[in-house]
Amino acid sequence: MASITTFSRLEPEPLRPDVIDGATAPVQDPLWLLARQWQVGEFAGHDGGTPVVARWRGEAARPTRFVAGPIPAETTLQAPRFDAMAAPLETLLERAGAPLPTSAESADGLRLAVDTGRLFLRVLAQQSTSRDYGPDVVRAFAIPEPAPGVLATLDPATAGYARLHAGRSVDGRRLRGELRGRDLLRLGVEIAQADRAELRAAGADWLRLVAGLFADADPDATSWQPTRFEHTASFATRRPAEPASEMTLTAHRYDSDTLDWYELDANGDVNLGTTPAEVGQAVTRTVMPAPVTAPGLPARRFWELEDGRLNLAALQPAETDLGQVLLIETLSGYGNDWFVIGVELPVGHLVSSTSLVVTDTFGARTLLLPHGHQRLVSPRQWGLFQHSSPSSDGSEGVPITNLLYLAPRLAQPLVGPVVEQVVLARDEQANLGWAVEQLQESPLQVGVELSAARPPDAPGDPDVAPDYHLAQAPPPHWVPLLPVRVDGTEQVVLARGSVLDLTGDRRVVSSVTRLLGGGPDGALLIPEEEVPSGGLVVQRTYQSARWVDGSLHVWAAHRTRVSTGLPPSGVRYDFLVE
Repeated sequence: MASITTFSRLEPEPLRPDVIDGATAPVQDPLWLLARQWQVGEFAGHDGGTPVVARWRGEAARPTRFVAGPIPAETTLQAPRFDAMAAPLETLLERAGAPLPTSAESADGLRLAVDTGRLFLRVLAQQSTSRDYGPDVVRAFAIPEPAPGVLATLDPATAGYARLHAGRSVDGRRLRGELRGRDLLRLGVEIAQADRAELRAAGADWLRLVAGLFADADPDATSWQPTRFEHTASFATRRPAEPASEMTLTAHRYDSDTLDWYELDANGDVNLGTTPAEVGQAVTRTVMPAPVTAPGLPARRFWELEDGRLNLAALQPAETDLGQVLLIETLSGYGNDWFVIGVELPVGHLVSSTSLVVTDTFGARTLLLPHGHQRLVSPRQWGLFQHSSPSSDGSEGVPITNLLYLAPRLAQPLVGPVVEQVVLARDEQANLGWAVEQLQESPLQVGVELSAARPPDAPGDPDVAPDYHLAQAPPPHWVPLLPVRVDGTEQVVLARGSVLDLTGDRRVVSSVTRLLGGGPDGALLIPEEEVPSGGLVVQRTYQSARWVDGSLHVWAAHRTRVSTGLPPSGVRYDFLVE
């Protein structure tokens, strides 16, 4: 049967080759459109002018004082000065320990000692001396022969490395310790008078290279808090327009990967000793406002169709989802009335706004005061992003308006493999916690996996009665954490506990990782709230990054994250061994 379906296509047949009439879009009844605009109140608007020029004035102050670690309240001190732009802020706060020690008493830093020793020989070879002093340096500052007792505590790779380089390679640790107290090496041989300046120059150049490579932390003032597994530091600056012009910012509990303004709180309880000579400066920026563009906004061009990737009508926010409600209201109601004023500000400064003057297309100038200004009708208004000043009782405290710190942070540092890892977990049945050491950093700066396998129990004698055991020893590298009360308070902390040997004697379980080294006195008292019910993973890695001036920075950093699970300890109580 033949098909009766037919197709037809509408095609324009313009009488003239130009498209002037179509492009102008003439209206048959313009008076009706004007009446309609008057009816809906469009002629009553007072914001008919479009901003064309904006002048922003503010203040920018660079932090000049830095203190690592917590500071007690109501403290006034003279903190050392520092350059906020000399290195990334993460390096200043996160650096922990010294990758290259100044002593060869232990095997710590063995690989870096060999590498930096080779670097010194290359630096020395670039000097013009009457003879080669390299063999003399090797004899005077060689890697020492490790003692048998020290070799027994090392992993096989480190022990082989130590035996290979003992007496053959220059020890950078011993060189660093020697050059810190004097400018000329004691080689045990006579150094020609004409070569002394060259040896001094080689030592100074080598120290400068090593100091520029490693970011060593002061052991007496470190930001890392070993009992809370987080960083704490403060820095201060001087603001021009404030009567009490010093402003101290404190990172109370920094434990994330990136350091930004929201990690810092205004700390009015301490004073770091800034002077009027360190006051900030006024900043003025004149820019051209640009309209806000985003998917779903009304199109500005006559023949442009709106972007269909975002359907505002399809969004169904909950009653408590304030963010989506504000987004829909902004885009649908006032989407084409928003403008962006891009202000270029100096990095590493504490910035506050003074005024904003906007000039529109009619030449009218509008003065806008900063958020929270005292001349406003309601100075304390709602804000979304702002610093705060926590109270001493632990509450959130008072929000600080008109303040923003542009942290000199890194975009993406180069992170090395994990060299130390400890998992903290709770054992609800035994009413205690466990600190499980899984990785230990070796002197070669690599992570060595620690065994958690318990040795099998010795078989019993079938001719004698079974032995009764009160408890079973935990697996190796499982450190028990017992809840105890701090003297005179109701605070509960987790302290490193002891276990019972088969002989019935108490034995304190020692830790081998630096992460569980505790405080300066070696005590490990972890606040109970620091160990969540799901567990906590604490890691130690080495990181490196290039800064804005091209300098290379290498530092040891600690990271924490939520644990994904922990195998059972397998500890048994009240059992018989046959």
